[in-house]
Amino acid sequence: MTRPEVPMPRKKPPITINRGRDTIRRLTAQRTETRDARQYAEQWYQTLRTWDVHFPDVLPKISYAAFRDQGAYDPLTMGEGGLPQKTYLRTPAGEISETEIGQLITDMTTSTIPETMQLGRMLDRLRRHEHARMESLLRGTSWSQNRENALRYAVAVLTLAVRLGDVHAERPLRSVQAERPASPVVNLV
Repeated sequence: MTRPEVPMPRKKPPITINRGRDTIRRLTAQRTETRDARQYAEQWYQTLRTWDVHFPDVLPKISYAAFRDQGAYDPLTMGEGGLPQKTYLRTPAGEISETEIGQLITDMTTSTIPETMQLGRMLDRLRRHEHARMESLLRGTSWSQNRENALRYAVAVLTLAVRLGDVHAERPLRSVQAERPASPVVNLV
């Protein structure tokens, strides 16, 4: 009679200096990525919270109406001369038109997808400076005391950033979505 062969239990490789260093590096990299994602979300949040609008630094268009040889004034050239200038917001991704950001928030608010509509409403409250907003998403390098609300706002601002074309917001958005507790993670882009 032959005996069935019993598999031997696998042994863990011994803990060596290199294995310990690799584990430490991996854990440190994860912690650093999470911290960077939180800080990037905070930068976008503060940009939308303050909604500091500015005009670009360009020279205004000059009306040459005074130099025309018509004998009387031309009523179409009175005033500043030219169309009103666009206003911009300084974001972590650079200067973006205030109109473009506002239109995207409005589109998110009127979306048929419930999660996108909720994120749009949060962004709209943030843009309108309503009282139901947080001062900051962070406390040091960790989320504020109201972690769940901070995570929701972080997902909202980073989703907006990705929709605006900020490629640097994609990785932080995935990181923040992974931190959300037991809620279905929906692709918001």
